[in-house]
Amino acid sequence: MPPLTLEGDTLGERRRHFNKLAADAVASKHYELTPLSDTDNDIDNLLKIEIACKTRNVDYVIEVMKSKDMLYVATAIKKSTWIITDPQYANIINPEYLHTQLKPCMTTKAFNKLMLHIRLNLKDESRVETFYEHAPLDTDIAYHWLQNCSMPFIENVITTQLLVPVWLFKRLCKKFSHFFAYYTRVPIQPHERRQLVLFMLKSHTDDVLNILEDTTVSSYMPELGKKRTEFLLKTCPRRIIDNIKLYNISLDTTVLIKHINKNEIRTFLHKHANELGYYRKVSKLKNFIRKMNEEERVQFIRKAFIERTDMIFKKDEMRCFDSVTHSYQWYEFFPFDIAFTKIKNLIRKQTSPSERCVILSVLVNSAKHNAEHIKTLVTYVFQKHINVPFKFKIKFINNLLSNVTTHEFDEATWNMLDQIFHSMDVYTETENDVQLCLESIIVRKVLNDEPVPEVIEQKCTFNSFKTVIKTLNEEQKHKLFTYVFNSLLGKVNNETCEKESGFEETVKTLQNMFILLKDWNKTLTDFPIVIEKIQELIKAKEENKWTTDMSCLYNVNKSWRKYMFKESLSLSLCEETCLNALKHKPQLLTRHDKKIHTLRTNDEVSLRRVLVKLRVYWPDSLARHWMEAYMHSLNEPTGQKSIIKGLFVLLTANQVVEISKKYVPNDFSIKWGDTDQFDIIIRKNIAKHLYMARPLVPLDTVLWYAKGDYLQYSVPSLNAMISNLDVVESEKYLPKLLNAPVSLQKFGLHLAFCKFKPNELKSILSNVWQSSNNSSIRGVIFEYTYNQMCTARDETMEKGLWQLLSMFIDSLSSEEGIGIHKKLSDVERVPIYIQGDYYMKSYEYLTSLPESADCKKYVNDLLSYAHLVMHLLNEDFVINKLLSPAISKFKSLHECQYLKSLACFILCGPDEENQVQRFRKIIPVIDDFFQNWDSIEDERERCQISFEQFLTNLVIHSMDYFEMKYLALPIPAKVFADILTKIENDLPVSENYVIFTSWKLVTTYITLLNELMCLETDCLFNDLKLFPSFGVAITRHLKEDCDEYGPIVHHRFAAAFEKTLAILRIHNDETKLEILRHMLNDDEFIPAYLVVSNIMPKDPHDETKHLQTEILQKLKINSSPVVQLHFNNDFWEYHVD
Repeated sequence: MPPLTLEGDTLGERRRHFNKLAADAVASKHYELTPLSDTDNDIDNLLKIEIACKTRNVDYVIEVMKSKDMLYVATAIKKSTWIITDPQYANIINPEYLHTQLKPCMTTKAFNKLMLHIRLNLKDESRVETFYEHAPLDTDIAYHWLQNCSMPFIENVITTQLLVPVWLFKRLCKKFSHFFAYYTRVPIQPHERRQLVLFMLKSHTDDVLNILEDTTVSSYMPELGKKRTEFLLKTCPRRIIDNIKLYNISLDTTVLIKHINKNEIRTFLHKHANELGYYRKVSKLKNFIRKMNEEERVQFIRKAFIERTDMIFKKDEMRCFDSVTHSYQWYEFFPFDIAFTKIKNLIRKQTSPSERCVILSVLVNSAKHNAEHIKTLVTYVFQKHINVPFKFKIKFINNLLSNVTTHEFDEATWNMLDQIFHSMDVYTETENDVQLCLESIIVRKVLNDEPVPEVIEQKCTFNSFKTVIKTLNEEQKHKLFTYVFNSLLGKVNNETCEKESGFEETVKTLQNMFILLKDWNKTLTDFPIVIEKIQELIKAKEENKWTTDMSCLYNVNKSWRKYMFKESLSLSLCEETCLNALKHKPQLLTRHDKKIHTLRTNDEVSLRRVLVKLRVYWPDSLARHWMEAYMHSLNEPTGQKSIIKGLFVLLTANQVVEISKKYVPNDFSIKWGDTDQFDIIIRKNIAKHLYMARPLVPLDTVLWYAKGDYLQYSVPSLNAMISNLDVVESEKYLPKLLNAPVSLQKFGLHLAFCKFKPNELKSILSNVWQSSNNSSIRGVIFEYTYNQMCTARDETMEKGLWQLLSMFIDSLSSEEGIGIHKKLSDVERVPIYIQGDYYMKSYEYLTSLPESADCKKYVNDLLSYAHLVMHLLNEDFVINKLLSPAISKFKSLHECQYLKSLACFILCGPDEENQVQRFRKIIPVIDDFFQNWDSIEDERERCQISFEQFLTNLVIHSMDYFEMKYLALPIPAKVFADILTKIENDLPVSENYVIFTSWKLVTTYITLLNELMCLETDCLFNDLKLFPSFGVAITRHLKEDCDEYGPIVHHRFAAAFEKTLAILRIHNDETKLEILRHMLNDDEFIPAYLVVSNIMPKDPHDETKHLQTEILQKLKINSSPVVQLHFNNDFWEYHVD
């Protein structure tokens, strides 16, 4: 039976004929659905698929989906949506059948396309839920399935399993508005969450505003924009204005101003301008001022900014304001008469021409809406400033011309402006940029029917005068457009095209004509002369074989392209115009074949979409001609890449295999000097682009080239084809790849990783690991196994992969690559319950390597991470291996990491007794500190700093562990007391008073916390219930020290107390004040008052004012002269009521 041939010239006609053939066959039932064949052309096969889809032949459609030809697969999937949506086919469209029956027989790309089509079209919530449950948890795939599940199902998943990505949260909120309540389940920063909730502002206004106003979470305020600002100021204006300080950054100022009454703006600025920071945002301030009534505006500006008798900013802010503004700027808001007088006086006092012109420009804004005021200003400039140098004068003139319509000037005003133009050499040939002046002259002359001076026409670039259009009536528009169009046309006619440079200028002028027509909303067909000029230029370009790009003419207005269809390939030779030719007149491709050939052989251009259409719809005409042209050009010196790519898209798979076989090299080493370079280039491109064939050629074809020096060029094809193999082919090729040389073995491993399940992989990877000594191969295996273990969401799979990885680590040699060392040091990614074992194995291996392995960096990384996994590590491992360098040789290069690890080791004891035992095991380190305590200066300082760091780490990590309730670690009260005793016994307390006392206070705090926790298990670190007893205990310790050392010790005690607060991370002023408040219970104990006076935060804040006032009042009324002396010294700036 002869192959089908589609009738019709254009792409649309051929497609309609194809649809008719399919419809007729279905209607008449005269068809035979034979299996797809490589020998049949695409139309025959596509027709069978179309008929099968229309007649719902399920078995045939399923077989097509197993095809290796993605065109057929994609068509079958697209045309068979019914198999997804119809419940009677649920036995096929379900995760179990798809993954066990279909997936092994489908290419990866085909299966992914099918799954996407199912996800986009399956709306039955219960069926979608089965797909979600089959998808890997916490992946994009799972999230995309989840969005189409039922709301109860989604809520259950979100509350128990998953956090929600931003895109899914937005989609679910639009589908179920009450889902907004789950906004805290979006894993983003608090300030990002504020931005996120804005899209629900209209439907959940109060909820969104409550989130924005909660400053305890974040102080960031997102921009609302004009529409949201408008909505809020209409629905809840009082709430916004009352919280204007908070919303200021978010609101659109122009909209805010519209919603404030003119008569209330002055009051608003006096009340809010300073706190809203308008001294830095002058443009916003000016917008407010513009809306005031003129009389009130002048009075306000004079008092606030000029005379400064009623300022809206404080003194400090006013200094900032003055640094970004000048007093003369405010005269733009004054009536012109007043502003003109004031500005003239200022100019007289100014000597700088530049500054004079800047000051003068202020008057433009004041005068621009009144013709008489403009005349006065131009007269003044003409009489007083006509001799100002050009570079200063042009700035003022450009400002004036941008703000006024000069064609409306009366004769006297225009004559003065024209004289100013003369003084600027506008009417003479210069290189100065005076385009605005030239355009102003042209508009004036044309509208008044006066001739335009020739020099002006020559200097003007003739832009489209778009900015002038809105100021003209219809008659004026016609005059100006006609003049500009004719001027540009005259330029085109006068420009010579004898050289390519002249040709380029003509193209630019013609482009200006197109822009003119577009900006003036003209229709191209009303100006046939333009099309004629284009045709003349195309002819000149072809005759002279010039290469100037003319696509700028084709791309000015997309809707005009239809008028230049015949010239399209000459104007813009690209894939898009070729496709357009296929749609409307394919003969153009034949007519312009020489031009098309330059495109076919251009390595920088992709013609894939055109080639696909040719192969399917014109197999015996255009496609064959293009194939012959490609084959004829195969041995040409340029364009090899595009030629090979074109052939591989047009040819069948068998034809691609034949060409590839013909060029397989005998010698796989490339010798550029000795070998025919054409053959090398062809082989390189064949190897690189074999994946483009449809259907895919056998992997063996690529393997012909994947050897020696050609392997590097085969990589794109290998990567594309290996990942696209079905399971059956994967099982066939895996042994072949794994038994190949090392370079191909990596691709075999890649195939194994992609296509085989973890339980199958275990034996595959284990065999390769044991049989290979190549560090590169072992590195790939190790890295993959590590990555899979870190990303697996199934605990059984994680444990299986860990067993495999553990076996790999046990058999590592000292010759392994740096990639393995890097993965061994990356403990953070490992599942939490495996981290301890992984850490210990990694540490033992890396520390066993010789110095030549250069892995100190990775050991350091492990040491830096030790404190985070300390609760997972074996106690003997920590003492005998991890911390042994610290005990035997404290002067390690890594002492910072060791100090942190020492602290965490003690704290991770499961009970207080074990913590004490652990402390005793590391006492040699403490002894080493103390033995060197009084040695030479550098050593002494190092020891003292290190010991203090050790103590700080103990406190910091004890607080961290306390917050991690799931660890259930004890509060280290006993071990802290033992450390205090150790300090007291081994160091002279009088010489180390601050260290000893600060640790004594820390120990007291931890002891009190421990006692409190016995009573209230939900107590938090900063619980207010702890502060009264802590404040009293501090006073008690101070009394004891005063008894021992005398009252003067309060200075040293205050230093120790501050150190305690720093160690305990008590930085918040309110918390400090709460503690200090409870130290002043004994009016007679003066040292306590002196310590409080010393330590108390000095800066007043609204949230702490009540506490500060209470404490200051107590200090102020204390009768002790010493307290009063300190009070007046410490708080002389602080006002106490």
